[in-house]
Amino acid sequence: MGRPIITPAEMTAAEQAVFDAGTDSFDIMTRAGIAAAEFLHARWPEGTIQVLCGPGGNGGDGFIAAARLAKLWRTVEVFCLVDPSALTGDAAKAAAQWQGGVRPLEAALSAPHDLVLDALFGGGLSRPLDGVPAALATRGGRVISIDVPSGIDGLTAKPLGACFRADGTITFSGLRPAHVLQPGAALCGVVFAADIGVPAQTQAVENSPLIWGPAMPRPGPEGYKHKRGHLKVVSGPAASTGAARMAARAGLRVGAGLVTVVSGHGAMSVNAGHLTAVMLEEANSADDLAAAIQNAQVVIAGPAAGITPSTRANVEVLLKGAARAVLDADALTVFDSHPAELFKRLRPDDVLTPHVGEFRRLFGDLLDTEANKIEATRKAAAKAGCVVLLKGADTVIAAPDGQAVVNTHATPWLATAGSGDVLAGFIAGLMAQGMATLPAAAMGAWLHGEAGLRVGAGLISEDLEAQVPNILSALHGERR
Repeated sequence: MGRPIITPAEMTAAEQAVFDAGTDSFDIMTRAGIAAAEFLHARWPEGTIQVLCGPGGNGGDGFIAAARLAKLWRTVEVFCLVDPSALTGDAAKAAAQWQGGVRPLEAALSAPHDLVLDALFGGGLSRPLDGVPAALATRGGRVISIDVPSGIDGLTAKPLGACFRADGTITFSGLRPAHVLQPGAALCGVVFAADIGVPAQTQAVENSPLIWGPAMPRPGPEGYKHKRGHLKVVSGPAASTGAARMAARAGLRVGAGLVTVVSGHGAMSVNAGHLTAVMLEEANSADDLAAAIQNAQVVIAGPAAGITPSTRANVEVLLKGAARAVLDADALTVFDSHPAELFKRLRPDDVLTPHVGEFRRLFGDLLDTEANKIEATRKAAAKAGCVVLLKGADTVIAAPDGQAVVNTHATPWLATAGSGDVLAGFIAGLMAQGMATLPAAAMGAWLHGEAGLRVGAGLISEDLEAQVPNILSALHGERR
């Protein structure tokens, strides 16, 4: 599976379980410190190093790391927030492993160096940095942090005030929310999670082909288009048809065997002038739509549909049918004043794909009252009774049972008109081929991000689906 995402509290509980089972806590600290040293040395093999140690476990990791770095012939100076004689427990044992001198933390402000190993506080910090730690956090330079850059809350992913901006972060057993959620993720640099013998138990993971790869659609030699599923996309009115077409083409490109745009009479000629392999079917009322979707496996509704009573009626009809639904944009907004009316109709295998504004309109203040975006999306999925994909630089996908996937495999260039329509098409096209909703949403988000990364600067949404053949061929291990 992808890398697990665990909260600081979950990590503390996991460590305690290991200690209770008989493992010496200092052995775990030693493994962590050695892992930190070897991470730093492997990626930044040159330069003098300042090791900044706090008074607790994070500082203990720093002392162990300093001792290991010295054995690797690195030039190391150690600075500590408190006098080493004041350290207790494992932190005191760790400090005894360091054979060099220990200088007061304030001396680090003027000491020459090339690299900083931040072992001050980690992700369990609950108050802002002040004094010398705050001054060190804001001076710049190349920083490698242990656990989470000091000054960032590991759970909320938010800076508490002044904080370190790391070029790299070494953490243990799994990622923390601060490593994958913004704004913390942007301050962590490259993140490596080391195995120190503390198993992580969690329902949240980082998105990866390891999650959905085994379920990825693979047409066999006996396959044919009807066996690969039929996706239908509800079009907007004549002046707003492009979003549905982008979603439809994305669904076809990702492998749906048949894709049809369902269009009102006024938009038929507009859509007909732009569609080739994608088919076109007329539906002028909710009753017409009910008939049109009877042979579909999945239906997308919402892209540029219009915030109108007819859009709401179409969604209500769709949710009475057998096809799974991908609801986006206007299909969500038409319920923002009475979201419970939508939630009572949704099925567990449907998916909502809101951006932050749409999410707030449907789910109120969850983003403000929950600890982080993962927990807010989990609560939303439980409330809606279906899969929820909350779009963003840190897209979170959650199921009603609490499973969650965080996608960071993306680029800021995806923030452009129509990008979400393509994402809806990717997800629905995978669902049409039989993928379960959560893995289809995770794969769709990853494909969307990978396509964006391949296009890069200057990206427009029409560029994305053209990247899919090469991406899918690579995922299938095919040569092109």
